[in-house]
Amino acid sequence: MIPQIDLKRQHDALRAELLEAAGRVLDSCRFILGPEGQALEGELAAFCGARHGVGVNSGTDALLLALKAVGVQPGDEVVTSAFSFVASASTIVMAGAVPVFVDIDPQTYNLDPARLEPAITPRTRAVVPVHLYGQPAAMDAVAAIARNHGLAVVADAAQAVGARYADRGIGAWGDAVCLS
Repeated sequence: MIPQIDLKRQHDALRAELLEAAGRVLDSCRFILGPEGQALEGELAAFCGARHGVGVNSGTDALLLALKAVGVQPGDEVVTSAFSFVASASTIVMAGAVPVFVDIDPQTYNLDPARLEPAITPRTRAVVPVHLYGQPAAMDAVAAIARNHGLAVVADAAQAVGARYADRGIGAWGDAVCLS
């Protein structure tokens, strides 16, 4: 059998550093809100081009908290990609809103900006573009459409950590960018 991915090999080069960092956290007994977590938040924000970083339990929780932070309320609509992991849509439902699915651009597999504007209604409050396979959505177009309609942009970048779009880190595009 041909192995598709060797998870052990992925971290072999960093093994000593990872074990040392885990040991520091275990020894300090500061499993949340400790110095390592704060350092990770700052370093990851800088790496992604964001001004701030906030660590939470999961990418799903990040999306839910971001939707609530931008004011999504029960009954609102949130436009998102029709092609994504379930969390992109389920968090919209968890916030009490209704997901409105927009088809993808067949070249990028990301939300097609040409189909975004027709999906917007008076009940739409936000757009959740999903950056897939390390490739960001067309954020200049998405951001312009959202801005023209007064919509928040909460990007799902779980599959695009460190990606760049138009010479800017993916964390610089939108009201919130969520990783996993």
